[in-house]
Amino acid sequence: MHGAHFGLASCANVWDRNIGLLARDFHVLAIDKIGLGFTDNPKDDKDYVIGSAVGHAHGFLRALKTGPAHVAGHSRGGFQACRLALEHPESVKTLTIVNSGSMTIRSIPMSIHDIIGREIPRIDDPRERFRHKLADYSYSQEHLTDGFIDILLEIAALPKSKEAAAKMEAGLKRQFREDLAARQKETQEWIKAGRLKAPTLLVWGADDPAAKLEPVGMDVMRLVFAAVPRARMCIINQAGHFSFREQPEAFVAALTGFIKSTPGGLPLPGDYYKSNNKYRIW
Repeated sequence: MHGAHFGLASCANVWDRNIGLLARDFHVLAIDKIGLGFTDNPKDDKDYVIGSAVGHAHGFLRALKTGPAHVAGHSRGGFQACRLALEHPESVKTLTIVNSGSMTIRSIPMSIHDIIGREIPRIDDPRERFRHKLADYSYSQEHLTDGFIDILLEIAALPKSKEAAAKMEAGLKRQFREDLAARQKETQEWIKAGRLKAPTLLVWGADDPAAKLEPVGMDVMRLVFAAVPRARMCIINQAGHFSFREQPEAFVAALTGFIKSTPGGLPLPGDYYKSNNKYRIW
């Protein structure tokens, strides 16, 4: 599950540097979340909330009739993947949460989001606006390929994308944020109560300027580790918010190792692994 929320340009193509590598071992599916990418918007304004993406993903898995899946989500999608595991545990075999600041309720003043929000409107060229925003979230710009930028520009130009953005600015953003705050608090309570049963892997970019490793990533680690016995954390060096794109081999190695080592929910062997200073698993 990719990140972002209604009114923003994001899609399943964010995983394009991982799918081929993962497909060596697994059947890989990445979808455009409801209201994002090329998927239609919710039909009712009341459904411009986080739960719609959870319900959409659950419906997708049910339609496939393939049984429980290894579910991974990035950023806002990581929170939605966690909600899927909490609300529909029968659908999730393992859970992987990647750089998801949405998993916390910590308020950090003057974040990178605020800075980017002031800078982006000053850039006239749409392509450069996308590149600048993504670069500010990243450790390096190598992953910002022309093809990736092209697909985001195409999505942003869709009438349904413009409609969602206009609705969010016209008042639905407040509805979304208030609902998200309630769901975040509820999610933390559910995890502390032991409702998260799926073996869980946390993946974090050590250089994420948005959902910073300290304190945000460590907050998530402490929350999950205290309640989920079969939990591990992988910190990817020289990677920002898009750690899985910036270091695709390290991400895929960590995810593949985690999945292969948890048949039936078995924990990973050992407590620490390090390779070429690219990633480490706690």
